[in-house]
Amino acid sequence: MRTLIGLLMLLVGLELLTIQAVAQMPAEAQVRGNPQAVVGGVRRERFSTQPASLHPLNATDAYGNNILDQIYESLAGNDMETLDHIPLLASSWEFSADKKVITFHINPKAKWQDGKPVTAEDVKFSFDVLFHPKLKTRAKWMAYYSNFDKVEAVNAKTVRFVVKKDHFLNFINVAGLRIVPKHKFKNDDPNRTPLTKKPMGSGPYKFDSWTKGSVVKLRRHDSYWGWKLPQNVGRYNPKQALIKIIATDKVALETLKKGELDQMGLTPEQWMRETTGEPFGMGVESGKKLIKMEIKNKSAKGYRYVGYNLESPLFSDKRVRWAIGHLFDRETYIKKFYYGFQVKAVGPFEVNSRYSSPQIKPQEFSIAKAIQLLGEAGWKDTDGDRILDKDGRPFRFTIMTADPETGVKMLTLAKETMKKAGVELNIKVVDWTSFLQLIDEFKFDAVMLGWTRSAFPDPTALWHSKSAVQGGLNLVRYKNPKVDKLIDEAVKTIPDEKRVKLYRQIHELIFADQPYTFLLEPSSSLLAYNSRWKTVKPWYNYSVGDEYWWVAKTK
Repeated sequence: MRTLIGLLMLLVGLELLTIQAVAQMPAEAQVRGNPQAVVGGVRRERFSTQPASLHPLNATDAYGNNILDQIYESLAGNDMETLDHIPLLASSWEFSADKKVITFHINPKAKWQDGKPVTAEDVKFSFDVLFHPKLKTRAKWMAYYSNFDKVEAVNAKTVRFVVKKDHFLNFINVAGLRIVPKHKFKNDDPNRTPLTKKPMGSGPYKFDSWTKGSVVKLRRHDSYWGWKLPQNVGRYNPKQALIKIIATDKVALETLKKGELDQMGLTPEQWMRETTGEPFGMGVESGKKLIKMEIKNKSAKGYRYVGYNLESPLFSDKRVRWAIGHLFDRETYIKKFYYGFQVKAVGPFEVNSRYSSPQIKPQEFSIAKAIQLLGEAGWKDTDGDRILDKDGRPFRFTIMTADPETGVKMLTLAKETMKKAGVELNIKVVDWTSFLQLIDEFKFDAVMLGWTRSAFPDPTALWHSKSAVQGGLNLVRYKNPKVDKLIDEAVKTIPDEKRVKLYRQIHELIFADQPYTFLLEPSSSLLAYNSRWKTVKPWYNYSVGDEYWWVAKTK
């Protein structure tokens, strides 16, 4: 139901405002929906790939978490206009004088979808289980929650988080902790729970069914405890949500035209060439059946990259990684595949983010520079077969992708370019679930993938060496002691101007090492939806806000 647009790379100075703002933000100011919105109807959206998992703790992709976020809740939410924290499962919270203890008070009305109350023990369990030695994603969670010493259930509705290590995101991380029902985990292995096949949370939608490769069905939870929260006025209106798995963009667009989808993100090619006539129009005032929107709000945009197996002898030399990066023709990709709706990515922070070093410029496309660097690294064509070799090994490698469309098109052009430089590239397309498994098992030469960005950037999970383990998000096993030291200093509670300087140094070091070839990031988001859906406004500052949409008349 929610469009995956992402959040802004905010100024870190906002975090103090965010923590305190709830006391200053009256309930009426939290209302973002239409109180007269009609409840009813079926909402149908498209995922290009089915989730790898719906386990509430082990889901790591955006597809699974998009669904789970409609079923489960956190202690606090974020206002989509200001990003201020607002009460959710916790009705209030406070800090100790030294900021080392954060106490949350659970809303006494909060209930699980099976009718049992949400308790402090549930919250404590939701935190403690992340450290369970058998949990598959334990390494991922360590990057976010290892700064806490313990969690204490003070009473049935009060829970206390005790900080052991200063971090500017401590409150934000625990406020966003996904709370799961303790009574649904009845054995010593948290990976084995009935929630894997039938998620059950405290949120506004209940899991109905999942037909693998076809559709995930959710239904509105009419007895949801939180309907009267101000942020939920006019929200979550459809009685049913259908997430259809449609692999190809062409089929998805035809499905939208037939009225069998209610919204979908458009590729730039679809925007420019395939949606210019009937039944499409720009804006509701066009009176057309399908409405196109170019969304230019403050939401952060993700980025696409090629990541290298840094434990492979093939990519251990950064001159090789720089050389391969020079063989991706970003300018052509932007013009040919993205019609100008993308810009060249330069690193983990957005191009125009204050955290991006102004010293870093997009990597140049140059076959000559690639050949020069490869030669310096010892790669020569010694046998005349037009493929570079070193120590008897030809330079052949495979880039794995789960994107059979634009990703393959980009790689196909790169393959021809690399051939000119004496490098043989193979392209391997795999399904999303297998893709994630192969990455986790570290069975790849290189991968084409993308990351979304966070409202509150913390490089730890992707770039710190402690995350370079199986199950962690440092997928390429990047390790640089200088980067580790800078990250450890930058994530402390320090003035924002100091963090900016440290983040820029981190950016410069990572870019110099080239563990990724940073490719592209979007300049805006493109969306089409059926005009039967009514909106409060086209979009909000930090979200499309499609969870506030409704159908004026329902059957």
